[in-house]
Amino acid sequence: MREIIITSNEADQRIDRFLLKYFNDTTRGNLYKLMRKKVFKLNGRPVTKPETFLKCDDVLNIYMAEATIESLRKPIELVTPDQVGLSIIYEDDDILIVDKPKGMLTHPDKTEYKNTLATIVQFYLKHLCTQTFKPAPVHRLDKNTGGLVLFAKHYESLKHYNALMRERKIDKYYLCVCEGKTKPHGEVKGYLTKDEQLNKVTLSAHDRDQSKLCHTKYKTVNFKKGYSLVDVALLTGRSHQIRVSMAYEGHPIVGDVKYGGKKRRGETTQLLHAYKLVIGERVFTSNSEAIDAFMASLSND
Repeated sequence: MREIIITSNEADQRIDRFLLKYFNDTTRGNLYKLMRKKVFKLNGRPVTKPETFLKCDDVLNIYMAEATIESLRKPIELVTPDQVGLSIIYEDDDILIVDKPKGMLTHPDKTEYKNTLATIVQFYLKHLCTQTFKPAPVHRLDKNTGGLVLFAKHYESLKHYNALMRERKIDKYYLCVCEGKTKPHGEVKGYLTKDEQLNKVTLSAHDRDQSKLCHTKYKTVNFKKGYSLVDVALLTGRSHQIRVSMAYEGHPIVGDVKYGGKKRRGETTQLLHAYKLVIGERVFTSNSEAIDAFMASLSND
């Protein structure tokens, strides 16, 4: 006999769908035969209706020999990060932190479904996907911004880290290259309004209809030949927040033509990278080859 405690990952789905995934080397017809033989009991009662929905903390007992149970299951073939092109910075039982490349969407949209970070992560973690839950990002990056993205591997983790994000207990830091000489320290606080058709935001000092508060702090790390390397901290997480904030300061990000930046040395997208996540006492970092190469090139000009 085997006992399974239903968690939030498996809850809110039909029991036959759960069993089909659990017994991944048999048929639906065979499972229905086993139900009629009353080998499955849910909270002490025989399962007779395949459409019965599972709830969190339900107890499912399977009255079969262990050898028989295992004969109906086949090992799940795990996918390696290299097979799907994932750059993993950190992974444990609860979270996964990956380095998103520039040019890739975080979530699927109407223009792209397969080649997105979320889709690739879910394929890598397909053994954790259920009918009611798939590993999901806790935050997102713009398509042309590279860097660290935090994923929750199960439902309880997603709730926990979403709450930390709302409570601003996860700190996000970015590096960008801006035109001109930025102040040693700066702060931008205002209200963002987004034009959905243009996929562009405007920043105003005053609250407007449907605008959202944004708050950005930055410090200059380096200055070379007309360009500033800037470390940016987000106190709110709004679409295009850093890009419009630096443009508002009069120092658009190199390559960000949408917000006034100029292309240089073949850069077709903004030089902006989410390089650090701080979660409690844990610090996760990644570097940007594009930013490093650009700053190094200024020494050679």
